[in-house]
Amino acid sequence: MRDHELRSVLNDELHGRPGLPVVAPARITHLAFTLSEGDSDPLDQVRLLCDALGVKPPPPGAAHHAADIAGGQFKYERHGEFYRISVVAEGGPDRGEALAILPVGWIDGLPGSRLVGIHTRVMAKDEPGPDVDELIRMFGHEDLAGSRVSSGQATVWTDFRIGSDGYTRMLVKDHGLSPLRLGRVIRRIHEIETYRMMALLALPLARKVQGELATLERSLSKVTADMLSAQESQEDAELLTGLSRIARDVEEISSRTSYRFSAARAYSALVDKRIAELGEEKMMSFQRIGVFLDRRFTPAMATCQAVSERIRSLAERSERASNLLRTRVEVALEAQNQQVLKSMEKRSHQQLRLQETVEGLSVVAISYYLIGILSKLIEGFGSYAHVETKLLSIVIIPIVVFLVWYGIRRLRKHILSSEKEP
Repeated sequence: MRDHELRSVLNDELHGRPGLPVVAPARITHLAFTLSEGDSDPLDQVRLLCDALGVKPPPPGAAHHAADIAGGQFKYERHGEFYRISVVAEGGPDRGEALAILPVGWIDGLPGSRLVGIHTRVMAKDEPGPDVDELIRMFGHEDLAGSRVSSGQATVWTDFRIGSDGYTRMLVKDHGLSPLRLGRVIRRIHEIETYRMMALLALPLARKVQGELATLERSLSKVTADMLSAQESQEDAELLTGLSRIARDVEEISSRTSYRFSAARAYSALVDKRIAELGEEKMMSFQRIGVFLDRRFTPAMATCQAVSERIRSLAERSERASNLLRTRVEVALEAQNQQVLKSMEKRSHQQLRLQETVEGLSVVAISYYLIGILSKLIEGFGSYAHVETKLLSIVIIPIVVFLVWYGIRRLRKHILSSEKEP
């Protein structure tokens, strides 16, 4: 029995990114970096870390790698546009942030640009939960989102803001989850923030192209209005050139933005899915995380969607205008062709009349020469046969004219019949 060459790869994809179990109390730092052309492979930096800590390094081309290290755990994940680093450290906040268990300066060597940085504190079940005043002191303000998740067995608070140290703060209170379930909850809230930021990469692009689209829309409206007043074929050609230029610019914008907008829709769908998986319940007076994002994140995605639809609509409008103008040009050309055909038909009739006139003259000319020749022959014959040559010459005139006319007519019919044959 021969296995498919991709069987193991496809099967392992289901288990390729396992979550890290978390035992409260714990501190977790989550980082996400985007990569640009020319950036080095982050896997090289992960190997350096593994060598420094004396743990097993990742294999070449690995998309993920996790390792138990002194004081906690470390995990690396590579995605299409970004990669993530997660560090789980044991113990409470008195031991500092989770990055303290990594070698000093290693984090600074990671390639790419940091898009997400989260410090998460996980409180144990037996720790007293914070009240509203304590949460305000911890986050520095009261604009927080918080909710009970995972059937009420954990509580999550965050403000989705970047602090002065460059990190977003999250607080999780465990109410009795197993380490694996607690790890999945934390992974989901980290993914919500990561995918939210990846989706929002489309927002600056959407705002930038809005001005370009407005200019193109005005140009298209002007060309459409000019189509109503244009009379000359030269004006139609100029309008068609303008429409082609607009269509080219719209296509350039579409090719420049289509990937980013498509990725934004995919990341936004993942955010919605992760929020649904949390199973939120309202807690205290805080907005639920899903409600918080719905009021602030959803409008941004709606803007990107609106710009994407605007590009598509502009492309369709320019195509319809081009089709209408081409149709008008074709109708005008058809009318010109009709005029040309009519003039050709008129000329052909004139040529036919001229040809008939020429044929009549040809009959006269040929008959004249033939009669002259035959008259000479009759005169010569009459000198020997004593025949009335003048009378005979007069008699042959209509006969010769008829024969010449009949011969030319038969010749013309023969030529016309040979032209009709394939």
